[in-house]
Amino acid sequence: MHNSKLIKILQHFSDEEIKEFRKFIDSSFFNKEGSYIVRVFDEIKKYYPVFDSDALMKEKLYKKIYKDKTYNDAIMRKAGSALIKLCEEYIKFRAFKESETESSILYLRKLREMRIQKLFESESVLLEKQLNITNNSVDSEYFRNRFRLELEKINYYLDHSSLMSLQQKSMQNIQRYIVYDCIVNLLDIGYNILVGISTMYKGEKNISLRLLDSIELDSFGEILSVKDPELYPVFNLFYKRYLGFKNFDDDNFYYEYKKIALENLKLLTWDNQFAVFISLQNFCTRKFIEGKRFFKTELHEVHKEMLDRGLYVQKKDDYMNLHTFRNIVLTASNLQKNDWIIEFMNQYISKILPEQRESLQAWTKALVHYNTGKFSEALNELQSVKNDHFLTKHEIKALTMKMFYELNDFEPGISFAESYRKMVQNDKTYAELHRTSYTNFSLLYLKLIKLKADKKYRDADMLKLEIEKTVTNSKEWLLEKVNELIK
Repeated sequence: MHNSKLIKILQHFSDEEIKEFRKFIDSSFFNKEGSYIVRVFDEIKKYYPVFDSDALMKEKLYKKIYKDKTYNDAIMRKAGSALIKLCEEYIKFRAFKESETESSILYLRKLREMRIQKLFESESVLLEKQLNITNNSVDSEYFRNRFRLELEKINYYLDHSSLMSLQQKSMQNIQRYIVYDCIVNLLDIGYNILVGISTMYKGEKNISLRLLDSIELDSFGEILSVKDPELYPVFNLFYKRYLGFKNFDDDNFYYEYKKIALENLKLLTWDNQFAVFISLQNFCTRKFIEGKRFFKTELHEVHKEMLDRGLYVQKKDDYMNLHTFRNIVLTASNLQKNDWIIEFMNQYISKILPEQRESLQAWTKALVHYNTGKFSEALNELQSVKNDHFLTKHEIKALTMKMFYELNDFEPGISFAESYRKMVQNDKTYAELHRTSYTNFSLLYLKLIKLKADKKYRDADMLKLEIEKTVTNSKEWLLEKVNELIK
């Protein structure tokens, strides 16, 4: 069963989910196959989370469960299929359980269909309070959920002629929520399209962006601020984020969005508060890449604010994404905040998935060693990184190239840089901005290391001018090294 579909699913279950799934299949309401399914699972879960033991072979599992009985492959295949089906049902159950608003609306619908009037009325009032805008309830689905609640109420009122006035009120609310839902989700989609086009992946303008261009959004906002001041902050937050990327060259739009976002953070659900900090990082990173190097300080401040609020994870008590960890370290490294990096690593390395910690810690130490001039120690730490897929290939390779330079290992440095340049040019997954930045770094690095190897220091001034006017990764490092040659 090592590579079976069942094992691949179970490997993604958390400790809590494994325990809950055991209770799930112990219920005859969900598990209609019988108790032998539970016995099979109890044997399998002994090898969680790796599931790499030979004891997971079907024949050995069967012997554990049925002792001296002759092996029956049909039973084991049936048990495996049943457990896969139960896993799928459990995942659906978890999704329903975690989607509180959606499950509440479906619950209301069932109460209405069953004509349980008093319970419907009390539960609809309760849900309306939960959806109050001040209760950390706002996300991109907020207005749609309000619309769906009003729709259930209207259908309920239709069965009661005495409630016609309430029906009219709900009809008015539905109109509001449909409009807000359309606008907010268009702004959300528009922002994400602009991010996709301009940062990591290829893309092009589509109907969503053209539609947004045709709407008088400023006028809509003015009307909303007067007529619906309670809901205006939600529209304004999504609108300012969209405007910030649409008018990216004007930094004032970023600072205005940041101010509004932090002021209204309390209105949002946890995962949308997390999304706000992702968006702030997107702004800062792109501005930094495009040459506004002072935004590295702003990005570091965003990271500190995010950490202080615990918003480095999309779900509370979840593991920190390794790319989040990496970006925080790289930003602090650009500012030479080495003591801060070590403190951060010691505090947050336990928040990373266990299997990623050793390599991530080695990479972080290598970076700090490099920053403090301990190049041999840095190279040794880097060799402890088991796989470079957990970080971008670019950071690992750039750091290796820098160490070759510092240690005057010219031939391997030149060979490594040539190989890296070809790798970047053949990688079509990145947007042109990133590929150009990485390619330029490899080309400028080659010029720098060759200039140092050949001791042609008189050409350093020309190279400095080229670095200054070129969009490139590790620009500060290139300028620092070429300035050392000029001296």
